[in-house]
Amino acid sequence: MGTIGNFRPETLDLRPRPLRAVLFDWDGTLVDSAEVSFRCYAQVFGAYGIAFDRARFAATYSPDWYQTYEAVALPREHWSAADARWVELYGEERAELLPGAGDGLARLRAAGLATALVTSGSRPRIDRELAALGAAGLFECVVCCEDVSSRKPDPAPLLLALERIGVEPAAAAYVGDSPEDILMARAAGAFALGIEGGFPNREALRASKPDLLAVDLASAIDGLLVEQMPKRSRGE
Repeated sequence: MGTIGNFRPETLDLRPRPLRAVLFDWDGTLVDSAEVSFRCYAQVFGAYGIAFDRARFAATYSPDWYQTYEAVALPREHWSAADARWVELYGEERAELLPGAGDGLARLRAAGLATALVTSGSRPRIDRELAALGAAGLFECVVCCEDVSSRKPDPAPLLLALERIGVEPAAAAYVGDSPEDILMARAAGAFALGIEGGFPNREALRASKPDLLAVDLASAIDGLLVEQMPKRSRGE
């Protein structure tokens, strides 16, 4: 695993050639939603008498929110209602694009690379946020949780997006902020680029050994556009 932040890779090798596409996670990678998510969880779980502070957020966080429900022992019969309430609360908030996200995506597209979004978020929420943030035109393809039967770290969502844009996994990079993102990219055969985001999973992200670990989104995009990238570790 190499680390980029002012370009300090530990080992170098050529990036995927030809690199034809860069696909992204949404929450925590392109949009600053960690604090919003915490507040929504705290309100949802509080209604069921479940205490939820930042320490518990850190201990139970997963991009698959049903794993979070299980971790806090929310009875399964309340999951549908909790989903609806979380979406309602989240809709009252506004998550912003991370600094440099729009410009970074434009740089990748200007370099001739396809860009796509692969997220565990629901289609209505993601479409609403893309429209509100003026980001709907930045992606050639958007895959949400409703589009596949399996969620990250299963490779199905990423493979579906790659199929839709007509790019082989070996010619693609996937950028995400969670270990599930890295495992999905690795299982699909794409280059796995991790970003240290705002969600409380940085240690788990490092432990998943992405091919490249970037300190922020700008560094990740810079790393994709330079001539060389760290050697693929594939977990070694």
